[in-house]
Amino acid sequence: MTEGSSYPFHSPLVGRERELSDLDDALARAIDRQQLTAVTFVGARGVGKSRLLDEAVARLSRREPHLRVLRASARDSGGSHAYDPIARLLRARAGVAEGAPEADVRSAFAKMIGEVLGGTATAEFLHVLGAYVGVSYPESPLLAAVDDEPVQRAALQHAVVRRFFEIDGRSHPLLLVLEDLERASDDALGLVHSLITSLRGAPVLLVATARPELLVRRPEWSGVSVPGASSATLPGAVPTDHVLYELLPLRAEDAAQLVLHLLDPVGDPPEDLVDAAVDVAGGSPALLEQMVRAYVASGTLQQGEDGAWQVHLDRLDDAQLPLSVEDAIAARIAALAPTERKLLEHAAVMGGVFWLGGLVALGRLEREAPDLWGGAEDLAAHYRDLLEGLRERDYVMALPDSTMAGESELAFKHNLERETLYHLMNAHEVKRLHLHVAEWLEARFPATVGSETGGRNEEQCELLATHFEGGGATRRAGLYWLDAADQARARFANTRAAELYDRGLAFLGIEDEVRQLDALHNLGDVLQLAGKNEEAIHAFQRMRRIAFRLDLKAKGGVAHNRIGRVYRAIGHLDVAMRHLGTGHALFDAAADARGVASSLDDVGKVHWMRGTYDAAERFFQKGLELRRDLGDPRSIALSLNNLGLVYQDSGRFEAARDAFSEAFALRREIGDRAGIAQTLNNLGSIYQDQGDHLRAQEHYREALDHARAVGDRMRQAVILTNLGETMYRQDRPEQAIETLREAEHLSATLGDRILEGEILRGLAKAHLLLHDVGEAKTLIARSIALFEQAKGKAFLAVGLRTAGEIEQAAGWGGGEAHERARQLLDRSIQLLEELGNDVELARSCHALASFLELDPDAATDPIRVHEIQRLRTRAAEIEDRLHGVGHVPEEATDPGATEPASA
Repeated sequence: MTEGSSYPFHSPLVGRERELSDLDDALARAIDRQQLTAVTFVGARGVGKSRLLDEAVARLSRREPHLRVLRASARDSGGSHAYDPIARLLRARAGVAEGAPEADVRSAFAKMIGEVLGGTATAEFLHVLGAYVGVSYPESPLLAAVDDEPVQRAALQHAVVRRFFEIDGRSHPLLLVLEDLERASDDALGLVHSLITSLRGAPVLLVATARPELLVRRPEWSGVSVPGASSATLPGAVPTDHVLYELLPLRAEDAAQLVLHLLDPVGDPPEDLVDAAVDVAGGSPALLEQMVRAYVASGTLQQGEDGAWQVHLDRLDDAQLPLSVEDAIAARIAALAPTERKLLEHAAVMGGVFWLGGLVALGRLEREAPDLWGGAEDLAAHYRDLLEGLRERDYVMALPDSTMAGESELAFKHNLERETLYHLMNAHEVKRLHLHVAEWLEARFPATVGSETGGRNEEQCELLATHFEGGGATRRAGLYWLDAADQARARFANTRAAELYDRGLAFLGIEDEVRQLDALHNLGDVLQLAGKNEEAIHAFQRMRRIAFRLDLKAKGGVAHNRIGRVYRAIGHLDVAMRHLGTGHALFDAAADARGVASSLDDVGKVHWMRGTYDAAERFFQKGLELRRDLGDPRSIALSLNNLGLVYQDSGRFEAARDAFSEAFALRREIGDRAGIAQTLNNLGSIYQDQGDHLRAQEHYREALDHARAVGDRMRQAVILTNLGETMYRQDRPEQAIETLREAEHLSATLGDRILEGEILRGLAKAHLLLHDVGEAKTLIARSIALFEQAKGKAFLAVGLRTAGEIEQAAGWGGGEAHERARQLLDRSIQLLEELGNDVELARSCHALASFLELDPDAATDPIRVHEIQRLRTRAAEIEDRLHGVGHVPEEATDPGATEPASA
């Protein structure tokens, strides 16, 4: 046999005599006192709550023949009505099934209310009680009066339900049974709570069952959840007769007795068979029955031809419980003794890793300090014994090395068990324990004098913040979160730092605005590095508002400058200039020379991006002079780098290389990895412009390593763009596309239009090399649109030249493609003449000359020959002046992105 359907699963209720007796007493009190008595049984799944109710209902009905029993469950009540458990009680009282026609429900309810109220079916009762089961009646004037007052309306509805059961209970004692209350909605729980605290003047016994989750959702359901019974006075006008039971797993002897009952068809079962079921089930009646079913399914129990059940112990190992992970965890938790469970709950509050000393500290919360404390370790010894037993049963494990000197460190063997225990705890108790753990930890982590949070390391700060937050000490938690964020930022963990800054700032108020200023600056910084530009602007705007309130001009200048840099990075140059100019003015007002120098460089950078190189050079030189006076090597290196960009784009390559080299030396000396990446990238771009692609790639790859180390996504995208360009210049389009797609993926979250445009332009060039003209045209159109939106004229001019080259490749035929190519190249030259960008002007002249030379009539048309010669001569003159050498072919000198706008 493989199925257990013919096995007779019958057994009496075992081990619940106390609970049944107390229910007898509760009903007697309700009848004697003519008032509601309430009993709630809280227990894990499978512990026998429903079986207890079945027995109790039958027993109480025999004792009190006139007892009217109404039973309902909150199970599967999420779909139809917020008050489903109460609706089911009312349906049971009216004698109508779920799904009955509305007319039948309406008639039954009218009849029920008429009987209970003595023929006076008031509008309020009809309307309120009907609404619970989805039947509408005309609105009463009383209810209409509170229609716009939801709190008063809910109170009136509760009063109507309470009054109905009070009147109904006067004719016959009522037993209201509500199962699975942990699944009930908040509205339904509120109504049940109202009945428990307010129903008077009638003999009503309300019995509820729930899993421990109920006490997490509604801590007020009991004062303290303890094994056995505990009286609970809920908030209300008068003391309430409400008893809470934590329904524990069966004791081992009771579990064995239940197994013997279940194995009664066997006759005299072997002890090994009984012990195996008891050991596996952990006192859960449901699992004990499941284990016997497993015996039948595995053939351990088998029915012979004569109908007798036989035992095959050789198959005992094949009998396995078909448990889910959740069931297995619930069974293991249910198997814990009360002292073991409380100890593990305290450990769960501490975390996945915990310390014996912390458990002792939590255990002493309930103890009075002795008059003379000699350092006795009785509690510690008791806990060691308990933990050893838990270790042997695979609940916890001892760790060989402790992160806290002098403390025994342990960990949960299975983290899901820890999480389940934690979520089943009373919320108020959890809060109290978290705060005590935080204080205990703070006293043991080494502190540094002068820091409000002690100068502790990142991991310690996060741990302390977690416990202070859990304990409701939000300001202390916030300060620790910010300390942890600062340390994450220092190790370039930008995403993690942003999360920690957000978490800390959420807990700080007006008394910590100075600390918020620094935190908001750092938050904006890491957000920008992570490519989250809109969020970065929001952080700097918050910083600006605080600086304004505190009249801190220099801080306001920093905020405006950082906002301007973000807008500059995403191509909104006019907006950027407004903020940068405001920042400059604030620094002037505050006599902050360092801030003024920073503003000069920032404004110069916008001029550089616009291609107005003379203006850019003037601002950069002024900034460099100020910074040399201040003697700050990091700032000096930044100004030198910016000057190098202007020199490079103006064709002064030796001056550019000198500026970059001096900046590189300074940055290497101070260990500025982000700056090193920037300068190596710029040096690589010089070699790229001069056609030395191998040296360019060496510099780009080294720069990429540094950018990745500091988590600078913007810099990585720029370097990958330049690296991709060297590849398509070397006629390696497939590799170029792969590299540029990586850059595109990074840039997708950065919001830098110019950078995105350069990546698309590079992809267009690479696809052109593969003769995929259609895709190239699509990509360059998107690129040009981005350059136009960003008002980056120099980049737009180069994009127009690339577009002209693509149109040229589309075929020469004198038609529309020819006209578009000529217009694009002419517009490129015009823009570059306006900007004074001679390097790119020479390249566009060569591009237009090459385009004209493709005309079959070019050699015989004197006008066309003259135009080509003029373009070539103009380009050669520029190249001779800039490079001191002859003509450099276009394919070796096509420009690329050199620097992110956020630098």
